[in-house]
Amino acid sequence: MNSYNRLGQRPKLKSALNVALILLGIFGLFRLFHSYRFGAQQPQRKVGKVMAVYGNHPVYERTLATHEEQSRRLGYPLFVFRNPVLDGYWNKLAVLLSVMLQELEKPADQRLEWLFWSDADTIVMNPNIPLEIFLPPPELPDVHLLLSKDWNGMNNGVFPIRVHPWSIHFLTAALSYPIVHPDVHLYWPDQSAMSNLIKDNEYFARSIVYCPLRWFNAYMRSPDGESPNPDSPEMYQVHPGDLLVHFPGTPADHLETTLGPYLGIAEARRAEWRAPLGRTEYVKETEAFWRKRLPPAAVQDV
Repeated sequence: MNSYNRLGQRPKLKSALNVALILLGIFGLFRLFHSYRFGAQQPQRKVGKVMAVYGNHPVYERTLATHEEQSRRLGYPLFVFRNPVLDGYWNKLAVLLSVMLQELEKPADQRLEWLFWSDADTIVMNPNIPLEIFLPPPELPDVHLLLSKDWNGMNNGVFPIRVHPWSIHFLTAALSYPIVHPDVHLYWPDQSAMSNLIKDNEYFARSIVYCPLRWFNAYMRSPDGESPNPDSPEMYQVHPGDLLVHFPGTPADHLETTLGPYLGIAEARRAEWRAPLGRTEYVKETEAFWRKRLPPAAVQDV
């Protein structure tokens, strides 16, 4: 039984106290993860990458290396959390909150504007894709979180979240969820908590946009990575030129065999997978996607 289940058997704490305790605990995380600052000579980026890599599994060091290459190539700060302090997937929300607080503490002109979370079971297949291509235009300042869905609903393996007080509220509420709602079963712990918050709270829901899963959270195709899988929807499968591939739900004892072929492709730096941005569909697709969501006055000005 995990610690959240045990807490759920105690009298329910007041929400304000939960939030205060979580914030105090998150401040203690600041010294527990390494921050890699790549691209120091390049113009300041507005996006930082955040990951959690632990468990002593060699495959995760290889997946991390693909993210490090993209960070060096495009000048992104890369924050890597190495020491878990909570049960399982809850570390994701904790480390994001930690980095978020650090950035908001800085002067506005020195802080990152977005944090881009990626699970450790993701491989960057095309490090030429700038993460900014996915972000909403300035005319949509109230969009703070981009997510994607698969056949099970929302998947939070990869997502960008704006550096903003709204995000503090959301991440804190998600971390507090199993304490504030001890009787609610969370099938996919942190993911279910996030999904429930979006479903039940208009304040959160109105600032979230669901994007095509293939943009930044694509899943595997055939086991060898060489061709599409006819038994899976193509719109969910990674294609040559796509940013990355994610392997949600892969058991630990299958990581090497499942991720291995894709790591081989990424590490071989094959040209067909590393297309320049202009030779992919990203520019056209993202522009069309966000144009549909602009207010009428903004569309006329474009």
